[in-house]
Amino acid sequence: MTRKKLPAVLEPEEAQNLLKQPNKRYPTGLRNKAMMALMLHCGLRISEVINLRPGNINLTKGKLRVESGKGNKDRDLALPEYLTDLLDSWRKKRPLGDYFFSTLKGKKLSNRYLQQMVKRYAQKAGLNKRISPHTLRHTYATQYYKQTKDIETLRRILGHSDISTTTIYITLANIDVENGMKSFKGFL
Repeated sequence: MTRKKLPAVLEPEEAQNLLKQPNKRYPTGLRNKAMMALMLHCGLRISEVINLRPGNINLTKGKLRVESGKGNKDRDLALPEYLTDLLDSWRKKRPLGDYFFSTLKGKKLSNRYLQQMVKRYAQKAGLNKRISPHTLRHTYATQYYKQTKDIETLRRILGHSDISTTTIYITLANIDVENGMKSFKGFL
């Protein structure tokens, strides 16, 4: 049996440090922070962020409609209040276009742009891990499971059709237990 390597996740302090990197005084910094915050606080995939349309976000109700190209599993998510303010700031500055997050000329962003952007901010934050947009999704899912222990709701939030895909986060959350036991000195 071959064992899959566990995905990298960020510690809460690392995630906070990553989100401090974009300069919100500039439109691109505000947009980039909002995109990373959505991945870190709602577990969105890179394609879900890029394909988000203005009509999918209801800031008044704090709702987000995720249209997933993956298996056509659309889902509705609640937006944390602190995220609605950030998204509203971007909404007021964003150029008109078909996508909520776009270039400053209103064109669709590429997957590659998001991958390079996250990597660049991770380096700037001094994170010594291989960080990708999917790392932010893994970080969200791991923290959600650590705090709630509710694997079924997590499955629905992430848009997984099979619970076995979601169970990796049980393992990631339990690494703390393993590390705690290793550091225990015992009585001998």
